[in-house]
Amino acid sequence: MGSMCVVIAEDNFVLRRVVVDYLAMFGINCIETESEEETWLVLNGMPVNVLVLDLVLSSDNLMFSIIHRMQRHPSLKEIPIIVTSAYSGDSLMAVDREGCSAVYSFLQKPYDLSQLRYAIVRVAGRSRATVSPCVGMADSSQLAQKRL
Repeated sequence: MGSMCVVIAEDNFVLRRVVVDYLAMFGINCIETESEEETWLVLNGMPVNVLVLDLVLSSDNLMFSIIHRMQRHPSLKEIPIIVTSAYSGDSLMAVDREGCSAVYSFLQKPYDLSQLRYAIVRVAGRSRATVSPCVGMADSSQLAQKRL
């Protein structure tokens, strides 16, 4: 699989590292974020092919706000979103049907890592972002300077 940039937005450090290490075995490059702010900065600061979004990041608030922001942004609305959550898909639909309709794939935790890899491979062709490798943790200060 060619180089691509997948953002793993997950506040659980251990799960995030397991996901990133697993995907790296298949040549999938990832950048890690752990908050809505970091995720938004990365999405606006570099070409991203797929967003894997934990629906609850560092708070009890569901992250539909970032999905809605992406849908209003011309260059971000084409990025495929894979949502992961301990909540069921039905309960999320009851909370925000519009936000759920913008999501390409949903994985309920705990999920099998091969399911995530399969979902990423399936959606990778949908992304219009320029393919570019990325690896590591988001550095909010560097991304903020890049935007200035």
